[in-house]
Amino acid sequence: MKLLPILTLSFCLAALLGCQSTPTASTDVYETNPTGERGDTEEARTLNAVALEFLDQGELDKAEETLKQALTADVMFGPAHNNLGKVYYEQGRYYLAAWEFQYAVKLMPNHPEPRNNLGLVFEAVDRLDKAVAYYREALDLEPDNVEILGNLARARVTRGDRDTELRGLLADLIFKDTRPEWTGWARDKMAILGGPPSAPEAIVP
Repeated sequence: MKLLPILTLSFCLAALLGCQSTPTASTDVYETNPTGERGDTEEARTLNAVALEFLDQGELDKAEETLKQALTADVMFGPAHNNLGKVYYEQGRYYLAAWEFQYAVKLMPNHPEPRNNLGLVFEAVDRLDKAVAYYREALDLEPDNVEILGNLARARVTRGDRDTELRGLLADLIFKDTRPEWTGWARDKMAILGGPPSAPEAIVP
């Protein structure tokens, strides 16, 4: 499967993300295998691991270049698409980030991280309905992931939601999360919303 030029796909994403940033055509295209066959997956895996070290060190340019090399080796290696999306997200290049995360979702349909990352992109550009939808999909795949739970709760608070379901999310976050900044935030929002969700009424036979 040959990749379409990223600039073309970015225009498709423009309708979803709005005009938040403009991608550059010449520097954002990596070479791919036009035959549709899988490339050197082990090479892609090795380069992806190297790129993760650069990403952890904040060396985004080196991470980007290494991930493009990984995808040149095997364009079907989903983690490299996901990590390249992280690089673009950190750089504020939201069109390109969304494109890479969407590709990662297709290649790794049972992994929650690309969907969570798409939620972050849409939240960053104030498309909260889309962000909430992606966070929900990610949480469905990994219900005990407190990072995704927190992201969903935050997006719903930002959207102005005040329903029982949100209070349930905040209560779960307080109970499950070990990060004090998140549990403190959840307690503050719970107090504003009026306390924990009420227990369902007993059914009298």
